Amino acid sequence: MEKLRVGLAQVQSRIGDVGWNLRRHLAAIEEARSRGVDLLVFPELSLTGYVLRDLAYEVVGACRAAVSRLREASKGCTVVLGGVDEVRPGVLRNTAFVVSDGRLAARVPKFYLPTYGLFEEARYFEQGDPLKDVRTVGLGKWSLGVAICEDLWHPEPAEALSRMGAELIACIAASPARGIGTGHRGRDGVWIREAWRAILMATAITNTVHVAFANLVGPEDEEYFWGGSMVVGPDGSVLGEGKLFEEDMVVCDVDLGENSRARRFSSFRVHRREFHKLLSEL
Repeated sequence: MEKLRVGLAQVQSRIGDVGWNLRRHLAAIEEARSRGVDLLVFPELSLTGYVLRDLAYEVVGACRAAVSRLREASKGCTVVLGGVDEVRPGVLRNTAFVVSDGRLAARVPKFYLPTYGLFEEARYFEQGDPLKDVRTVGLGKWSLGVAICEDLWHPEPAEALSRMGAELIACIAASPARGIGTGHRGRDGVWIREAWRAILMATAITNTVHVAFANLVGPEDEEYFWGGSMVVGPDGSVLGEGKLFEEDMVVCDVDLGENSRARRFSSFRVHRREFHKLLSEL
């Protein structure tokens, strides 16, 4: 049974200031290393800030250099972080980079780009292609899956990753505060926190995997990110949880052997492909 120490670096990023954000990443990696963390997860677009708009085109070179620096800093651990990737000249993707023990292990693009309400990602980014870009990352004796924020508001990415062998899904997110003080919702009066808690628990339970969710925190332009990062076990239990509205480093131990235990009492092994065929024709 593989046991891991997982860290969630709930950081605030500065919009477009890759140098400042890189220094924050390096400091968090050193803290995590001192605490024996095997896997450290940063939020979505943690290297660049989320509310980039046209700045997305200006940060590509700095982001590429920062990922290279973080690759060198990842000796002895695995780090998942967010940034902008240029896949063809002028074609950008919102991307999760996985650096592990001195190598760039994977680039994973975002598949569902929210472009509603306050979100406008499809104006700047190209969506990933599930048939080419969904992958798991082999890390010694265990396998990692990565999803980016909105991807977990749809069941397919997590199901695909789990069936491809992912034992832990790292979800990097930039979820702004919504539904605060609406009175319905949630022990802290933060609706979006309870919505995410429900999604993460459902993802973990239905796919019998561990899920590690790292969310941005703090102000960016007119938005404010709420933090609340958490690790959820395959039975839906919350194993570690970050503070609201302030930076935090969440560290907890997970036993990936619990995935197998959970599958004894689930129908995960049953997969009806006909439903996917039906959905593809609707």
